[in-house]
Amino acid sequence: MKTTTRIFNVFLTFMIVLVVLFSSCTKEKDYYSIGDIFVSYGVIEKRSETINDFIIHLDDGNNVVPATTSESSFRIKDNQRIWVYFNPLSDTKLTDSTVTYISRIVSLKEILFKDIKNSAQVSDDSMGHDPLIVRDAWISKTGGILTLDLKYFTQGSLHYVNLIDNGEADGIIKPFVLELRHNARGDSPAYPATALVSFKLNYLKLTGQNMTRFYIRYTDYDGRRIDLPLTYHY
Repeated sequence: MKTTTRIFNVFLTFMIVLVVLFSSCTKEKDYYSIGDIFVSYGVIEKRSETINDFIIHLDDGNNVVPATTSESSFRIKDNQRIWVYFNPLSDTKLTDSTVTYISRIVSLKEILFKDIKNSAQVSDDSMGHDPLIVRDAWISKTGGILTLDLKYFTQGSLHYVNLIDNGEADGIIKPFVLELRHNARGDSPAYPATALVSFKLNYLKLTGQNMTRFYIRYTDYDGRRIDLPLTYHY
């Protein structure tokens, strides 16, 4: 009988500990701490000329609304592509399952944001034929933005990067071919560097369709032609 009582007491103590631990874990999700720093990519929608009156639409479909900012030197512009570090203070889940974070903006960094060009409208020589490497590529859930994480070699000068529709396809019968063109402008490939560049995909929208298939074509440093397949849903 004493053995049974001991077992019951141990079990009861174990259950109490579990309840306390579970309650603690649940409570921690009800608020954010000053050390909770999130990093994401997004586009700024500027609502007025007031410094903090803007929204950041993140690539995952969520939004960030600034309560305050530690970034005083950053010049905020409408439709600006950025990399944002933020400390959420509270959040609200909307009916479409997205989340709006009321946040302290820790840091903002601008990302090059460009349109896709048509080969008939540009000079082939000015676009360049220098190699590069695509480390990663993704399309935002909202807004139709393609972002490329690139690696290249440089001695420190400015390089140009463009994405060009080479006119091979219409995107329906055959996927578009978008050539990723790199102009190193005669720079020496002394050491490796990385860069982010984003492109607006509205060029690829087709009437009566809800998605467009396309390839990103580029040449790497081994001289290989790479065709990277992607699908833009809209």
